[in-house]
Amino acid sequence: MSARGDDSDLHIIIFDEIDSVCKQRGSTNSGTGVHDTVVNQLLSKIDGVESLNNILVIGMTNRKDMIDEALMRPGRFEVHVEISLPDEAGRLQILKIHTTPMREAKVLGNDVQLPHLAAETKNFSGAEIEGLVKSAASFAFQRHVTAESGGMKTGKLDDMQLVQADFERALTEVKPAFGVSSDDLAICVRGGLIEYSAAQQEMVQAAGGLLTQLQTSEHTSLLTMLIEGEPGAGKTAAAATLALSSGFHFVKLISPNSLIGVSEAAKANHIARVFDDAHKSPLSLVLIDDLERLLEYVRIGPRFSNLVLQTLLTCLKKQPKTGKLVILGTSSNVSVLESLEMLEAFNVTFNVPTLAKSEALTVLRHLGAKRIESVDSCLNAVSKGIPIKKLLLVAEMSMDAERSLDPARFTTTMQSAGLLEPIGF
Repeated sequence: MSARGDDSDLHIIIFDEIDSVCKQRGSTNSGTGVHDTVVNQLLSKIDGVESLNNILVIGMTNRKDMIDEALMRPGRFEVHVEISLPDEAGRLQILKIHTTPMREAKVLGNDVQLPHLAAETKNFSGAEIEGLVKSAASFAFQRHVTAESGGMKTGKLDDMQLVQADFERALTEVKPAFGVSSDDLAICVRGGLIEYSAAQQEMVQAAGGLLTQLQTSEHTSLLTMLIEGEPGAGKTAAAATLALSSGFHFVKLISPNSLIGVSEAAKANHIARVFDDAHKSPLSLVLIDDLERLLEYVRIGPRFSNLVLQTLLTCLKKQPKTGKLVILGTSSNVSVLESLEMLEAFNVTFNVPTLAKSEALTVLRHLGAKRIESVDSCLNAVSKGIPIKKLLLVAEMSMDAERSLDPARFTTTMQSAGLLEPIGF
């Protein structure tokens, strides 16, 4: 190549997962400096004194943010091509590609509706669609294989057919990375959202109306909503219900429960990564639960993580380039957010109130509790609102096997939960 000079043939060098060898210099704690040396050598070969001509260098990565900035400037990796998630038409083409061999082998059932599957696979990548087809084939094979005592018996492979039901089962198994965290959100709203008052229903409807309005808006691309209230008031359940019912393609939960023991830097990187993924989807929702705990706020000091705070503030205010983004946050201490200058980052704030006596009775009826009238005097003695989570706990601890309330146990449990001053029943 060097003998022919500029007349030599074009050579192509491809670096797959280039972020693994060309990380930001100084970002690793290794004393050997191997990563820095690799980056320096690559820079010198691309456009240094010993640079090579007639070389086309292609790098592939899904973590562009980790690559050293010197590699990204003009003259080096100057052309950046982002391969986004396929739209419905693209997903249909990918499905046709992966099912063509099945169609030619006449094992694809006539009831398989590829346009329907393309519509159902929102935010699926090409690899995930391929995995969906393989999963459907696996389910079809399982139907074709029958177990008998002492061994397996199979039918003729020519008889095997992939039908629509196999693809429907595969959809329940294969979940897109840029999809909905339905399992995490379902835990937050286990048992469903109890409707106990008109004010609560109006709040949920108003928030849901804003989500619907954003989808049709031509001018608004970012909506931030804060749901605040006392601890145990049901903020997380309300936010999770809104997230699950939104119908958005990308829905993720950021919760301090999943970040226990994680360093500040790792926590900030996790938050930034979730929001980066959200900006890649045309319709995204991010639920940030328990903001005070996420910020590591404590009253003594007060102390909090400034790195996480600045990361959240940046993410809350960053407008998506394309698509639309909704950010739902929950807080049990809105005054803390105000002092940290985070409250102003939310467009709308909704309050989840505690329960009055009549609302508490509605919740007890919803639980199917019996002898509700026996705890009427106890509820009359409560001088402040009752958080719904505490009431649910008290009710479950006070019911017998037939779900009848024990008034003495109900009163004692209310006192232990700090909802009632010690009194004689």
